[in-house]
Amino acid sequence: MPYVPSKKTDGKSTDREMLNKAVEALAREAADKITDNLSLLEVYKTVFLDVAAALAHLLKGRPAANKTAVWNLAKALYDLENAYDYEGAFLGELNYAMTRFIQRVPQMKVANNSWTQELRYWLYARTVSALIYASHHTEDLDLGIDGVFEDIKDEYKRRVNLAYEAAQILKSGDCYDTPYYTRLVEVVDEDGNPVGHMEVMLKRGDETLAKDMLDGKIVLKKKN
Repeated sequence: MPYVPSKKTDGKSTDREMLNKAVEALAREAADKITDNLSLLEVYKTVFLDVAAALAHLLKGRPAANKTAVWNLAKALYDLENAYDYEGAFLGELNYAMTRFIQRVPQMKVANNSWTQELRYWLYARTVSALIYASHHTEDLDLGIDGVFEDIKDEYKRRVNLAYEAAQILKSGDCYDTPYYTRLVEVVDEDGNPVGHMEVMLKRGDETLAKDMLDGKIVLKKKN
């Protein structure tokens, strides 16, 4: 996701603004189609594959078939590909777009009171399932799009699910007692105020086995 330039990059890049507009329309359309928890999986699968197919179509030099939300996003990705002087620029742009998509849909569902939370485990699992499905079913395009969906899945695990798991451990307790495991440690600022948590890799031992969080704390110091 961070591979796409913005005004923070050079003061002038508008890649994210272009993509955000197209993603917003597509996410709103998808959110309206999700009528229950299970339907999210099929809606996401369809969106991922339709965007990939439309983009592949444009990359072959063919005109856009219509002006739906899917094709508008594909066209934005295609236009950005042509704005750069190297082949494959669209892959980073696609990563950003789909990463934003899987965040915006839950945000919209909460905003319209369909859901009460943006992240639950069922949502995470079905999003991952759709990304895996999309990766497998775009391999034959030979464009690297399958790798993008795989990467989004991995980023989603690292950037979102790990923090969510930590919150659940603190709420309900850990469940790992394997020979090697991780335990949380609290991070505080120099005044002792909570900042967040980190994981520490440990070998199983009596001192830590029954603990969800280690007794010590890591102090985050300000830069001099």
